[in-house]
Amino acid sequence: MNQFKLKYGDWALITGASAGIGEEFANKLASLGFNLVLAARRKDRLSKLKDELEKNYNVEVVAAPLDLLSENYLKELTQIIGDRHISLLVNNAGFGYRGEFLDGSAYNDEKMIKLNCIVPTVLTHHFVKPMIEKRKGGIIFLASLVAFQATPTTTTYSATKVFNAFLAEGLWYELKKYNIDVLSLNPGGTITEFQQVANSTAGPMPRTAKQVVETALKALGKKPSVVDGLYNKFLAVSTRFISRRLTVSLAGKISELFYKKH
Repeated sequence: MNQFKLKYGDWALITGASAGIGEEFANKLASLGFNLVLAARRKDRLSKLKDELEKNYNVEVVAAPLDLLSENYLKELTQIIGDRHISLLVNNAGFGYRGEFLDGSAYNDEKMIKLNCIVPTVLTHHFVKPMIEKRKGGIIFLASLVAFQATPTTTTYSATKVFNAFLAEGLWYELKKYNIDVLSLNPGGTITEFQQVANSTAGPMPRTAKQVVETALKALGKKPSVVDGLYNKFLAVSTRFISRRLTVSLAGKISELFYKKH
């Protein structure tokens, strides 16, 4: 049996699974023999992905087409999952936007904070309990390179990613005594459809979703946090050696130069 599956169990739940990094997690975990629950809003995309994964990897895939911003998302999701034991949770769903804070809306920021922060917290509370009982499991939180410094023109988004990163790192310590591995995954610019939604580009040295997922699975169980890509690692470390004022100013200039659409 695959050692990764032996360590983490049979079933993985991936949120935001219909595209980008979430879709790549689905492909990679299926190739490792995991059965999957795929949660996302787009039913047609999920159905197509489900059929492809079952055909290519001979695994069981359950599509969970639902809106994680709806009032009853947890009830809907748990009804779809039934008595299947989720032993690997990938908190991938989220969104952001590029632009000045004052040009955005409180409504969109509220939705972003709920999807990026509250939903993964609630899902982790729910699914970690059976993991603790079995003394086996893994949880991945999708944080970001922008979790390492405030980033103007994506201010609220970067704040939500600090939450993801700190939650993951704290839980890494708290849950290791139960043999549960937790990881904060911090990608930089990555080629996905996220940029279209966020009114952004992938920056000067973009990575692929496949590279991000490979980085995550290599790091899970070995460290509390990982940054994908050498260039991004340099950017993350460099903030330790200059003042906060300069860090934020540089982050703002870089954000405007490489990301903002004109």
